[in-house]
Amino acid sequence: MSVEAASELGSIVDTLGPDEVRVLTAIARRLAVGRKVYGQLDVAGDARDWKREATEEALDLAVYLSCELLRRE
Repeated sequence: MSVEAASELGSIVDTLGPDEVRVLTAIARRLAVGRKVYGQLDVAGDARDWKREATEEALDLAVYLSCELLRRE
């Protein structure tokens, strides 16, 4: 991470409330899992189709949430 990016991130975190920091931490944990699976994120060099992957993930989310709602009925 560049010094500038780390500094900016620190400045942003300093302005966030506790729940917002928890959300950011959850995202960082997911990035760490992705790094273990795919290696370090390289947006410019990664050939994955991000739009397709995002669509698939969104559809998966709809399935998971629907299943949870049905389970609670």
